[in-house]
Amino acid sequence: MSDEDIIGYLLDQLDPEERAEVEAYVAAHPPAAARLDRLRLALAPLEADREPDPAPAGLALRTVGRLAAYLVEHEPRPPAPRAAEPTADTAPDLEPLRVAAPAPPSDPEVRLVGGRFWAELVVAASIGLVALGLVTSGISRARHQQQLVACQNNLRALHHGLTGYSDAHDGRFPQVGVEGRPTAGTFVAALVEAGQLPTGFAPTCPAAPAEAAVGYAYTLGYRAPTGELVGLRRSGEPVADNDLLPISADYPSADVGPGTGPASPHQHLMNVLFVGGNVRPTRTALVGPDRDDIYRNRYGQVCAGIDRTDVVLGRSGDRP
Repeated sequence: MSDEDIIGYLLDQLDPEERAEVEAYVAAHPPAAARLDRLRLALAPLEADREPDPAPAGLALRTVGRLAAYLVEHEPRPPAPRAAEPTADTAPDLEPLRVAAPAPPSDPEVRLVGGRFWAELVVAASIGLVALGLVTSGISRARHQQQLVACQNNLRALHHGLTGYSDAHDGRFPQVGVEGRPTAGTFVAALVEAGQLPTGFAPTCPAAPAEAAVGYAYTLGYRAPTGELVGLRRSGEPVADNDLLPISADYPSADVGPGTGPASPHQHLMNVLFVGGNVRPTRTALVGPDRDDIYRNRYGQVCAGIDRTDVVLGRSGDRP
């Protein structure tokens, strides 16, 4: 049981069957239960920041307005000037008493009431905006992490389908570049025809907008010494590193991917699915068996690899 499975369980990103598997495994393995508790504590800050809806419109302006109203209400006012007291020599029936204009206040704090008010208003508004930015940033990070985990679970479901297909086809995975399946994206049709994908399964990354669905890259296979195109196998290979071969992944991110096609919806990250079922997020395309680029062959081309360990994953319309 991997940490990705347990994180998906904690974030409610697993389907009912997978949740039941995790619960059964944890109940039967005390170390897994302890690891679940540790991960739950580690994810607690993210869960605290999670919010289903974006910040309400106008929240920043309302926050600044309330701060301004508070400062206006509590700002000290200078005392009102009082009329001069009449002297003993002043006759009550003479012309109206002339009152000298009050002298400007000598207290610097009183003279700068307005200036201090605006300075405090600017400071308070800045603090409010910074706090709002921190909250919004935390929500954004939590949502990005949730989308990343949802995509990883989607790739694991895809791996279940690939495993079932290989069990029914002598250990072979769907091969593209052959008659009826010319491009990388047609491997999904092969799994559907074989009944290896659950009803309603969408072979696209859930982090992408619905109107711009982004699928998954898939192995273009490799060329045998005779020039024949060969697909990957789940079993029967003569080497022990078969489980370390990438077989599917997010589309390459814009800063590492070849061409101008669709890019990974995870910005600078890609989730990579290996033959053994492990899903690994990465910021680099150099995660092949020999630390080579998984989106180009050793000649820098988007086509079949030059040998079995030269992994090349193509976008939906790419051909071997």
